[in-house]
Amino acid sequence: MSQTGKSLTSTERDMEALEVFVVRNPDLEQLEALLDQFNIFEAIGAVRQELRHSDFLAFLLNPQQNHRLGDAFVKRLLQKALIAAQSASIPVSPIDLDVWSLDELVIQREWQNIDIMILDEAHSLAIIIENKISGGEHSGQLKRYRHTVEQHYPDWCIIGLYFTPDGDPASDDSYLPIGYDLVAELVDRLAESRASTLGPDVRTLMIHYTQMLRRHIVAQSEIAELCQRIYHKHQRALDLIYEHRPDLQERIRALLVSLVEEAPGLHPDRSTKTYIRFVAREWDSPALRQGSGWTPSGRMLLFEFENAPRHLKLKLIIGPGPKEIRQKLHELAHRSAVLTAFRALAGKWNTIFLRDLLRAEDYDGASADDLEDLIREHWSHFLQSDLPRINETVAAERWIWEPPSNERSA
Repeated sequence: MSQTGKSLTSTERDMEALEVFVVRNPDLEQLEALLDQFNIFEAIGAVRQELRHSDFLAFLLNPQQNHRLGDAFVKRLLQKALIAAQSASIPVSPIDLDVWSLDELVIQREWQNIDIMILDEAHSLAIIIENKISGGEHSGQLKRYRHTVEQHYPDWCIIGLYFTPDGDPASDDSYLPIGYDLVAELVDRLAESRASTLGPDVRTLMIHYTQMLRRHIVAQSEIAELCQRIYHKHQRALDLIYEHRPDLQERIRALLVSLVEEAPGLHPDRSTKTYIRFVAREWDSPALRQGSGWTPSGRMLLFEFENAPRHLKLKLIIGPGPKEIRQKLHELAHRSAVLTAFRALAGKWNTIFLRDLLRAEDYDGASADDLEDLIREHWSHFLQSDLPRINETVAAERWIWEPPSNERSA
């Protein structure tokens, strides 16, 4: 009921909900004030970029850097991790770390694909850091990293640290979990306790980092709590806004379709919002149109954009069809300098060409126009470089262009 006692229509209730959300909403004002505060890490789009987080952590962990922290950050981080783990199997104690000098640590980035590697030759100590901001671990990488370090540094004490926003346990029990709330706490304390010795620029950078972590990364961040409170109070208005939000994925789909249609020599195939398929017109050989169970065209060799909410990939895929044809295409990829056969021939689909057009970090802080410009740049490179080489590779396969055996015998 409205203030006048008259029943409101659904449209009127929607309008009232939107008005309350926009006009009488102190929580929204607080959220906007938080987001309006300048933060260098937000400004450079580093919030969800694991590489940038690892770069900054490596900077703080390195006693030889010019931040004037010495070994304080690396010591306190390791001590906190060991105290929380309470593992008798680790032959290093927080007390050991307290009396050791770690000033000669060697910090390596991306050694053997490890995010951060810390080596302390004086104490035969190696520390593996795997950093996950958005995604999870994959392909048994943690055990693989540990085995690699064990082979290179036999008889050393090896400690694994697994960094995640919530301090999630790792698949390999030898890794100690580290939550980003602990990182924020340690960096905050050092920025405060070392304020007199830190340079003002370094201290500002540390403060900006912890602000960014608490706004976006850690569990129950300030922004997350505000957003939950706002949604609880204004669910109707926010559901309406979400229902009518601009659809970036659809906008990208429309752009991709138009790019394919505008490109000479390309022909679109069956597509959805997530999968946009096309083929080179000159590939329309009967040998390559014996597919089934993929698209109505029967094509077995198709390019495909994978248009996901947080990535855009361009692939060339061998689809379902006669095994002998699929095997020949797979062997072609093995021989080619531009194509790649990633694994043994699978049952239905095999990717033999892959380009990342947009990665997750490209979406952070970017407008739709920015993303479109980036897509056009990659597409231009594909048309000018990749596609001619792929066409040349396919054209060289005589069996594709030979008429079927029944036509030759006639």
